[in-house]
Amino acid sequence: MNAFLRVADLPLSLRSQYLASLPEPQEWFLEELVRSGEVWESPGEGYAIFHADNLVEFYAKDRAKAHLLLSNLTQQRPFRKVLCKSFDRVVIDAAKTLEWTMVETGFLFRKRTPVILNKIDTFQLARAKAVDLSDAWITGRDFYDSKDEVEQIYRSNGLWIAFNDGQLVGSGVTIPIDGSGDVVDIGMVTRRSQRKKGFASLIVSELA
Repeated sequence: MNAFLRVADLPLSLRSQYLASLPEPQEWFLEELVRSGEVWESPGEGYAIFHADNLVEFYAKDRAKAHLLLSNLTQQRPFRKVLCKSFDRVVIDAAKTLEWTMVETGFLFRKRTPVILNKIDTFQLARAKAVDLSDAWITGRDFYDSKDEVEQIYRSNGLWIAFNDGQLVGSGVTIPIDGSGDVVDIGMVTRRSQRKKGFASLIVSELA
């Protein structure tokens, strides 16, 4: 079994195989960590991506040997925690074989039941313009990581601005997700003074 080596670039062929193996789309939070992660590769066998002391993505081409590859990885690049999706069976099964402790830390809701919302005639959602970026950042400081993130989403054509009666009440984001199917991650934030008025639900409804 090949040793892991730290590499500069993500092994795209292996990652494509990993994403194709998932029964559900990749999680955006983990995708963000992958983009800035530390990459290790066992040539021809698998790869791993770390964010600080956390293993955020792991793939073994030979599923039957995944636990051996994962055990080998811990010797070469020690880590404290694995952030793993419940549908990522390669990691789950390997961790069980190694008798590692698994703890649920969050829940993802991937399916929704359509609901009828009370429309507000003065509500409008539109794609953001350059002049909206500053206001989007100011109203969403507890949602966006930075002003640079707001600008990045805008450049990808995924930033939306919500108005009510001509006043900005919040913003929404649509971000394509790598993996199985044509999937878009949806997010929203409303201005603190405009929360609990139904605008968040309206934003999500318009984007879905």
